[in-house]
Amino acid sequence: MPSPLAVNFSKKSVVVITGASKGIGQTIATEISSRLNQNSILVLLARDNNGLDETKKRIAEIDKSLTVLTYSLDLSKPDQESYNSIFNEILETIDTKDIEFGYIFHNAGHIGTLKETTELTDLAQWRQYYDLNLFSAVLLNSVFIKKLRPIAPQLVVVNITSLVGRMPFANLAMYGSGKASREIFFKVLAVEQPKVTVLNYSPGPVLTDMFNTICDSAEDPELKKNFQETREKSVLTTDQTVTKLLTILEQGDYKSGDTIDYFDRI
Repeated sequence: MPSPLAVNFSKKSVVVITGASKGIGQTIATEISSRLNQNSILVLLARDNNGLDETKKRIAEIDKSLTVLTYSLDLSKPDQESYNSIFNEILETIDTKDIEFGYIFHNAGHIGTLKETTELTDLAQWRQYYDLNLFSAVLLNSVFIKKLRPIAPQLVVVNITSLVGRMPFANLAMYGSGKASREIFFKVLAVEQPKVTVLNYSPGPVLTDMFNTICDSAEDPELKKNFQETREKSVLTTDQTVTKLLTILEQGDYKSGDTIDYFDRI
């Protein structure tokens, strides 16, 4: 018997992806577009307009029939009013008839400051980091659920998390604390909203701008060495980790709120 959490991308859906201009977010957009019902709607959010245009172009090469809406948005400045306006515009633009699934992929994020904990004393940096990595996701997620619930019987929330939110690494206190905070937030969401499917997905070591920043800019020599060796020998591509994520969603073999790492399903 199929899992009650298993998703069916062949059903008409609305898919919202943050950080969709590059890296994992861009790959989620392109990979999911090859699986989606042709009447589905993709909503791409990121700050970089050029990157959004490139993602939209790649989707069109896969399936021109999909509706793709892009919004240039600075998520380091959380604003519930602007999020409400965007979703109101989306719902006025699209045909909401027969939508069965609503998905949101909380992927946008930043590595933060790579220093020892005793040197992380700039409160402005902390506030900017949490605005982008936690508070924008909190507000955007609230709007997503409230706006999509009346039109999509099944809602799916995916939080892109990280091992560094569960295991301490030198120089990654800011990044790790943000990931840990976001992960527990979405676990609470799963408890409070039993009709919403929630997955925290840890993508493994993936070759992205963030990964390269750690390799090149970390102060701790051991951390830098470990990441550089991983980059040379065993780093994952965005295609590898996104394919795994979408397969997990299709199979639905987890409990809502669970955290699943790429390497948990080898």
